Amino acid sequence: MADAVRVRRQTATRLSEHQVAALVETYLAGATIYELAARFGINRATVSAHLHRQGVAVRRQGLDDEGVAHAVRLYEEGWSCARIGDRLGVDPTTIWTAFKFRGIALRDTHGRDR
Repeated sequence: MADAVRVRRQTATRLSEHQVAALVETYLAGATIYELAARFGINRATVSAHLHRQGVAVRRQGLDDEGVAHAVRLYEEGWSCARIGDRLGVDPTTIWTAFKFRGIALRDTHGRDR
């Protein structure tokens, strides 16, 4: 019989009411959703869900024209959208969307022109 493969399951982290209150307070003090996700050990979407349930208006994260110009320069140097997103503190989809909106030709996942 073949060796069994062990699968590590991810456990959900549930925040207490006190932790949710601290999350909201920290967000309102200026922390980003990404910072809160790392601090509380939860997904960024979960942070957003907690904030929405508490009636907190979420700040729009995105790139201004200067940020997009910086992202384009990095992309032209061969950086991936994921790496640029990490560098600029936004989701890679934000980078991809900004490029598509501005008509920037994207490479495929292997770095080849499409």
